[in-house]
Amino acid sequence: ATAHRLGLLNVAARDGLGLAPGLGAARELADLADGLLAAALHHVADGRARVSVIALGKLGGRELNYVSDVDVIFVAEGNMVAATRTVEDLLRLLGEVTPAGRAYEVDPNLRPEGRDGPLVRSLDAYRAYYQRWAKTWEFQALLKARPIAGDRAVGVAFMAMAEPFVWPDRLNGEAVEEIQRLKAVVERSASVVRAGHRQVKLAPGGLRDIEFAVQLLQLVHGRHDPSLRSPSTLDALAALAAGGYVGRSDAAAFADAYVFLRTVEHRLQLMRLRRTHTLPQRPDERRRLARSMGFAGADALDRFDTELRRVQGLVRTLHAKLFYRPLLSRFAELSAVEQLLRGAGSRLDEIAVGERLVALGFPDPAQAVAHLEAMASGVTRRARMLQIALPAVLPTLASAPDPGGGLAALRSLTDRAGDAPELLRTLRDNPPVADLLAQVLGASPLVGSWLERQPEVIGALSDLTVLAQRRDAAAYRRLAEGLLRRGHDADEAAEALRRLRRREVARTAVRDLAGMADVVDVAVELSGLAEACLQAAVELVVPDGVSLAVVGLGKLGGCELGYASDLDVLLVAEPTEAWLDAERAAERLLPLLSGITPEGQAFKVDVNLRPEGKDGPLVRTLASYRGYYQRWGEPWELQALTQARHVAGDRSLGEALVASLSDLVYALPVPADRLTAVRQMKARVERERAGGSRSKVRRTRPSPRRADLKLGPGGLADVEWTVQLLQLRHGGRLPRVRRPGALSALEACAAEGLIGAADAEWLTQGWRFQTRLRNTLYLAALRDTDRLPGAGADLERVARMLGYDRPGAQALSEDLLRVTRRVRRVHERLFYR
Repeated sequence: ATAHRLGLLNVAARDGLGLAPGLGAARELADLADGLLAAALHHVADGRARVSVIALGKLGGRELNYVSDVDVIFVAEGNMVAATRTVEDLLRLLGEVTPAGRAYEVDPNLRPEGRDGPLVRSLDAYRAYYQRWAKTWEFQALLKARPIAGDRAVGVAFMAMAEPFVWPDRLNGEAVEEIQRLKAVVERSASVVRAGHRQVKLAPGGLRDIEFAVQLLQLVHGRHDPSLRSPSTLDALAALAAGGYVGRSDAAAFADAYVFLRTVEHRLQLMRLRRTHTLPQRPDERRRLARSMGFAGADALDRFDTELRRVQGLVRTLHAKLFYRPLLSRFAELSAVEQLLRGAGSRLDEIAVGERLVALGFPDPAQAVAHLEAMASGVTRRARMLQIALPAVLPTLASAPDPGGGLAALRSLTDRAGDAPELLRTLRDNPPVADLLAQVLGASPLVGSWLERQPEVIGALSDLTVLAQRRDAAAYRRLAEGLLRRGHDADEAAEALRRLRRREVARTAVRDLAGMADVVDVAVELSGLAEACLQAAVELVVPDGVSLAVVGLGKLGGCELGYASDLDVLLVAEPTEAWLDAERAAERLLPLLSGITPEGQAFKVDVNLRPEGKDGPLVRTLASYRGYYQRWGEPWELQALTQARHVAGDRSLGEALVASLSDLVYALPVPADRLTAVRQMKARVERERAGGSRSKVRRTRPSPRRADLKLGPGGLADVEWTVQLLQLRHGGRLPRVRRPGALSALEACAAEGLIGAADAEWLTQGWRFQTRLRNTLYLAALRDTDRLPGAGADLERVARMLGYDRPGAQALSEDLLRVTRRVRRVHERLFYR
């Protein structure tokens, strides 16, 4: 006891003088305990038994406090009766109360069966217990195991015996959850709750948060990486960072916090030399503690309290991030795959991997194995980060519509990224985003190829709250304006616009595939993006003093663009002396947006709906447009103008053109031949597709095998032409229905009583269902986005992308048939009456 007190005084003096920085004092206190236990055991040793003392807990990790019990277990070979007597004598000697106090309070209760178990066991007895009865927490405790006294050979043999139990080839995922539950139980204990943040050891944000997080990561990853098998918290944390299992900044923050909290704990115990982990309530005592931590001045206590709260908050955040990673239990469960990733598997392991991958849902296990090995084999930091991340995303990829394609896309993405930290950190440290990325890649490898070319989109995924927000035209205009303000020349600005378009379409597609955006959200975003790019392009090519406006038609005018949609536009300019400049600007505008460059094509801009089509002038004046439509406009041309909307350029000019043409489209009385001509045009289109008479057209019924989502019976054209005919008939007397866009106009027609609620609902469902289906066919990279693929893998993949349970092909076909039949019935009843 006297030797312990003298040693304690020496360490405290060195600590106070700054000669034992960091956790130097904790290590010196552990070394003092090692020496005293070794001397005491030598004093009571019985030659008939070979006894070894195995340190656990803080002593095992060389992280001992000034006032602390020492956790140990005892293993022996030889005469077990003599061994037990030796250990009893040792405990009595160390715990004896003397005028100098007692040397140590030794706690042997982490042994098998606790207080009810024998004090000493043989190696075989330990092995039998660990094989049959040990709980997960007991193996967690052995992370800190370190032989410190007695027979060295027995101690080394114990460590070798325990190794396969602590670091098994297979780790049950339930073990991870058991450790997480145990931590939660500790936090809910009455004493911890009562002390609150003053408890620096067990409360949220305390030392246990750091220790449990580190130990759990050791248990999961240390099985195949011996560098992680350190009993020291800080050494293990450094190894986790070096191996890529934890971000370097997170590890550094955890380490600094650990040193700070352990120093607080030490200073607390030195105040009265008693075991405590709770800050005093009295301000004067806390002020004294603050000064001992190096906080000086009148506001020392306030600054100490602020720093303590900051550290505890940081620790809690990092603890939640690391300790409750969803990937930990998944990683533990996919042990066969894990061995393959680490290159540790045998031929039998490869077979097990194939079986596991098939069970998960990968149809071609050999190909999947090749992708996994290519991504994560080796011992580089990049490989290790992928070894951590891949088992977590595999189940999501496996349940996706295209597991093999998704895994190939992930491989391509990681190959393209190389050692880029953004993607690797996202996969390792942000499970929700990694899961979303796997979901997207497994649904559409096409979108994966977009992400390859636009890696900044992956960085934008990190905040799912922001990703979930729909962007409108104003938001896109701000992004485009930001590009133009950077001072690019015209060519560079055009390239920047193309990149913006690709990046934002990729973002919308991610939102679409992740279920964050419905079909209307997608249409609004794609339309708003097109408007913003058109506006930016106009600003690039139109010189000062020239008025040029862009009026959208078709799906652009209706704010209903899909991924494959063209931009139908009319160009209008003022009849001024700068007319030639306006024409030249219009001629530059089209190749700027539609030109194919190494950066790709921004949009396919179509100006062929203009008066006289390809033979007409590219840009006209307002009077010229009105004169043409008034004298020569065909009914179908006037019908197209129901979708007219100003989208870019001189707003007053564009809106004046829309208003002027609206007066012609909705003039009263409605010419009788106009509606007839529209009906005849629709019938002619159908007849040409069906190859027969008008009566045959009327009898045409939808069929999923030949369904044309755009022009076929019950398709989108049936919805749009029905609504537009209602607009042409009634728009003159009901200005409210003069709206571009099928859904918006349909809503207005229903509100005015022009169509029954049930019919309006059927047309709405038909438009939404088939528009979403066309978008999905595009994202599935199928050539024909207007027809379902034939029965087979492609049809099943499309069904799964739409959310149908496997098998979903038949259900999708049946739903399409039901929807198109309903649309066709409404169309025939309203359009031809």
